Amino acid sequence: MNIIQILEKPASEVPQKTAIILGSRRVTYGGLNEASNRIANALIGLGMEKGNHVAILLSHSPEWVINYFGVIKAGGVAVLLSSMLKAPELGSLLRDSDAKILITERGFSQMLSPVLPDIPLLKRVLELAGDFYKTMVTGSPAVSPGVAIDDKDEATIIYTSGVLGKQKGVVHTHASFMGTPDIVSAGIRRGREDVVIDPVPFFYLFGLSEVLFGSIIEGATVVIIPHFTPRAVLEAIERERGSILFGVPAMHNALAMLRNEVIKKYDISSLRVASTAGAKSSPRLMKMLEDKFNLTLCETYGLSELSVVSMSTLDNHKLGTVGKPICDLKVVDDSGKEVTRGEIGEAVFKVPWVMKGYYKAPALTAQVLKDGWFYTGDLVRMDEGGYLEYVEKKSFIIVTPSGLKISPWEVEDVLLRHPSVAEAAYVGVKDIQGRQVPTAFIALKEGQSATAEEVASFCCQNLADFKQPKQIKFTDSIPKTSSGKIDRRRLKEEMQF
Repeated sequence: MNIIQILEKPASEVPQKTAIILGSRRVTYGGLNEASNRIANALIGLGMEKGNHVAILLSHSPEWVINYFGVIKAGGVAVLLSSMLKAPELGSLLRDSDAKILITERGFSQMLSPVLPDIPLLKRVLELAGDFYKTMVTGSPAVSPGVAIDDKDEATIIYTSGVLGKQKGVVHTHASFMGTPDIVSAGIRRGREDVVIDPVPFFYLFGLSEVLFGSIIEGATVVIIPHFTPRAVLEAIERERGSILFGVPAMHNALAMLRNEVIKKYDISSLRVASTAGAKSSPRLMKMLEDKFNLTLCETYGLSELSVVSMSTLDNHKLGTVGKPICDLKVVDDSGKEVTRGEIGEAVFKVPWVMKGYYKAPALTAQVLKDGWFYTGDLVRMDEGGYLEYVEKKSFIIVTPSGLKISPWEVEDVLLRHPSVAEAAYVGVKDIQGRQVPTAFIALKEGQSATAEEVASFCCQNLADFKQPKQIKFTDSIPKTSSGKIDRRRLKEEMQF
């Protein structure tokens, strides 16, 4: 089964069933299929050819789903862009991805206007509310364009800085996307009658593959929460009789910490399971969530390059772990030798659904894919019962409570663009609760001056909100290792709260 077929199946079997809900808006499976056909035919009418890269920068909405499937049905490769990024970051990704078309909204295109002239391969910017887009889609046929798709064809590029600490495009094929949605659905017993509550954006692999694809394959209904708040989730569960809740640990934490009297104001009796991924969760808070919401919490572990590789299920879960591996796993030390059970080591997986590779980066691909094994850079530990515990990143990637990954090198590159900054280091400094506080250490040029407020303003203009330093500290010099690299470990250890 390829990505096109996962939508065509429920569209033919249950065309009137609701596929996507956003507020009072409802899109049926038949409507979703026809709307995406119109997009596909319109793109082909513009001259788009099979294999062309089309970037998608849209809000969390039914339009995101419609346009994504439209690109795929036209034989395109969808380049997924995060709506959380700023213009300089998005411009860099648009250039790297070789996107020829960008589908977006007016607010994003206005933000991008200063960088768009520097992206020579980008030929068209299509705004959803624009007259050209509306006319193009309205005049396009609602039948399938009939583009021949092979399972090995490239389907999507997702940008991540997770393993190697630098932004790179993860290339997935139709086949590599189809490896895990069925497995996850079986683990949480997702079926056609389920109503899935989803605050996770689809530009993340977790949101796209496990939430959206998994739900569509089963013919379930997805309720989109465009902006997460505990109240928005509770209202959606009550209004739509939600049965499955997806989210990252920070979202589940916020729900777990709600007072019982607040929760009791809503009828959430339909909710039976919550699924979490993207960051290390707190066993204490997840237990609170289970007890307060009367559900089972299933945690999954995966990467943009591999999708899910270990998961808890309704029948087999243990809080504080990411369940049991669903593929071949080795836990190895720095020399590549497998450690004994119970010891910490790097997780190395072999899966049939691994990415095709990093876009235009064979050398980076070779660093993580060796003899069919994917080296995650993640430290894990397997207990005697076979349950896997995620410990932390082997590298110094900063992971926010929401599961967003920040590359120190990206932020340092921006800091060094400030005219007064001579050196910069960006590390996660642990607070008293063990959470990483993104902290910028800055050494100024001789004779130059800058305030923390000025540096923060500079970062605000050039970095997504989640990447911005929570603390800015000035120092005479940045400590180095014997090889001349920034001594991040020393900064982390010396600056702990």
